[in-house]
Amino acid sequence: MTILSTLGPLLAAMLAGYWIDIKTFTPQRVAVGLSQLTYVILGLIGYSIGALDNLAAKIAIAGYQAFVLFLMVSVIPLGALWISGRVFHAKASTSEHVDNSQSTHNALLDAGKTLAWVLAGVMAGWSLKSWIPSVDEPVTWLLYLLLFLVGCQLRQGNFRLRKLFLNTHGVAIAITTVSTTLLAGLIAGSLLGLDWNKSLAVVSGFGWYSLSGILITGLGDPVLGTTAFLLDLGREIMALTLIPMLARINSHLSVGYSGATAMDFTLPLLGKVHGPDIVPVCIASGFIMSFLVPILIPLFMGM
Repeated sequence: MTILSTLGPLLAAMLAGYWIDIKTFTPQRVAVGLSQLTYVILGLIGYSIGALDNLAAKIAIAGYQAFVLFLMVSVIPLGALWISGRVFHAKASTSEHVDNSQSTHNALLDAGKTLAWVLAGVMAGWSLKSWIPSVDEPVTWLLYLLLFLVGCQLRQGNFRLRKLFLNTHGVAIAITTVSTTLLAGLIAGSLLGLDWNKSLAVVSGFGWYSLSGILITGLGDPVLGTTAFLLDLGREIMALTLIPMLARINSHLSVGYSGATAMDFTLPLLGKVHGPDIVPVCIASGFIMSFLVPILIPLFMGM
């Protein structure tokens, strides 16, 4: 599969959603549609995993890969973000006490629901694979719809791209996080014996677990898709746990480690520990990484 045939339709679907304003696609409907569609696709991904031969061994491989990658994409980017925070003098302005128990609780509930859909799909795939051996084609078409809705959501956020890219701290955090995450992926991939392009693809979710696993599985590698899902799920939960501590060092650490979720899921906690001035930085950094996910993953997978 060429890069153009892999990346082109997916990018076109997202850009169509960003540029085409369909009045009936209100923000509420898009949000609900994204949530429901994500669960359906995750269930189908679980089906693809369950239909694999030697299922237990391949899940064990995905778990081990995710663990090694998680260590690398935590240690290396955090070190670089600490340096960039020092360079930009991004001292934190945190409150004396931060209660993030509710955020962590919500994250665990969301993760539990997500895992339940995947596990239900795995069981269905394991028991029905002799009747329905593959669900690749419906997953591909649902991917196009998902990315169209992602584009709609990015447009409806009223983000002015020029203003976002002029936010010095946000751009610096995004560049630092993306570059060092890719470097960490290459190092971990060499340790795991992964091809360089697959190593880069699997770390290019930047914490967006509901999209990274879907994309990679939809592009033909369910084991690597499971690795990406576990990696980014662990990163999001760890980010919610570490944000209050990282924020006391500098904002580059807390915002950067949040990855793509800095513009949505982890934004309330980041705003709470840093104050309202951090919100534009979070949106700029999170938007850049979110925009790159559906570009980089198909790009690397197609190489």
